[in-house]
Amino acid sequence: MHADLMTAGNTSDRFVRHVATQASRHGIVQSQRLVEALRPRVTAVSAGTLVVHEGDKVPYLIALVDGWIALSKSLRNGDRQIIDFALPGEFIFAASADASMAALEVQALTDTLLARHSHTQWKQLIAQVPEMESVRTVLSGATRARIAERMLRLGKGTAQMRIAYALLELCIRLRALGEGTDQAFHIPLTQQQLGEFMGLSSVHVCRTMRRLERNGIIDVADHMDVRVRDAIQLAEIAKVDIDCLRAEILPRPLVS
Repeated sequence: MHADLMTAGNTSDRFVRHVATQASRHGIVQSQRLVEALRPRVTAVSAGTLVVHEGDKVPYLIALVDGWIALSKSLRNGDRQIIDFALPGEFIFAASADASMAALEVQALTDTLLARHSHTQWKQLIAQVPEMESVRTVLSGATRARIAERMLRLGKGTAQMRIAYALLELCIRLRALGEGTDQAFHIPLTQQQLGEFMGLSSVHVCRTMRRLERNGIIDVADHMDVRVRDAIQLAEIAKVDIDCLRAEILPRPLVS
């Protein structure tokens, strides 16, 4: 379900608030320019909506203003691998090499606000807000870094290592958005979706999460409200240095 942003006052207010916050994170001083540039193309999308089907025509770029988006690939038998989660302030490039056909499925996991841009519209946005070109560069680097870290654990890691890494990555990214702390955060995912993200069955995810809870490393309540009780041990299981991972996957404004 899609809704025109301008028909809902609360949605419009949420759009302005989130864009201002993201502009500050990316070092864009005049956030109002970005608000006015994005406003005509922003739509509200309901949770569960397939924004883009794999193989369909796709915009050059989708800017996520608010909410969670899953990017995935599926086999003919329906088995799905979630490639990445896009969070507020991030860009989605779903096109294949021909720049028009979607290589990925793009689905809203929560109610979202997003802005679709053709290549021409993106050039127009750059003309209005030149800083967005460097924002794209930084976000692309952050995306590559987190996917590389995740792929390493998908290929070489145990179930515990994969889940521990996923929780740390999402904790770090949510903390940067002000949507959690270093110890507590919420992920709007089912165990099946977390398994599709880390290449595990929902049963395996359940067992692994329970093991981490029994060992006093995490607590999980109320549909994925996560509290990290022992971050050092969780990082040891994930085989990461938390400070290094934070520096690697969090976008920061480019210094000219």
